Amino acid sequence: MGYTHTVKSDAPSLGLENAVGVLGLHNECPPTDYAAAEAAEIAVGLVSDAVATGETLRTVRDCMEALASLDDTVRCVVEASAGAVSASGEFDRTAVAAKMSEVRGTYDATFAALAGTVAHIDRAIEEYENLQGYAAVALANGRDDCYENRLRQLGEGGFAGMAQARIAALRKLRVRVQLLQRMEPFGQEILEKYDFRSFFLMFMQPMRDLGVSAQELYNEVVRGALVAYDTLVRVCDMREGNAATTLRREMVGASKG
Repeated sequence: MGYTHTVKSDAPSLGLENAVGVLGLHNECPPTDYAAAEAAEIAVGLVSDAVATGETLRTVRDCMEALASLDDTVRCVVEASAGAVSASGEFDRTAVAAKMSEVRGTYDATFAALAGTVAHIDRAIEEYENLQGYAAVALANGRDDCYENRLRQLGEGGFAGMAQARIAALRKLRVRVQLLQRMEPFGQEILEKYDFRSFFLMFMQPMRDLGVSAQELYNEVVRGALVAYDTLVRVCDMREGNAATTLRREMVGASKG
């Protein structure tokens, strides 16, 4: 989807010519020199892109926090195990019980970090699906065909292909998160029995899978964003000197006066 001027307007665009997200996909180039109605339509897509990207990054953040909390649990379990045997060689239940409060706290924090993750994933998927619709409308209205063609030449499958790559990674991670959430009560039961060996055997692989899937999602976000932005600056008019730039300078001057 390249930058095709179809309807020009003398109305300022309020700086949207540079409204590109840090790690977004940008279903369209910024709405410069478009009539107000068309610019508003494009802005909807830009907002949707920002929401989708934000929710995706929050998903990755949640997973990293959960992994860190479970490593804290591992530390506390090891410390509890180390103090389980008294100087006389007997099981010191009192010492273990005292340490178990920390074990439970860090374990609970693991799942507290994931409490809103599925909602973040679902919102991101919804917005990426909406973005595909916006992209189709843009093409139907004769906008940004150069951008789309450039993405296809790069083997990305167009904007829809890039959005689908993020959706696929989000869905994979959602399965990992939901599996762990179902395991939570079983982990609590195991810890209450001081069966630390079974705890490690139960959680180590699923948590590693969570970490790998979160990394894959983040890698796809960065990769796609770099491709999208590189394509954007190649085919879109990102120059200064238009009406929006003039208005912005006037607004800054007025605020200082």
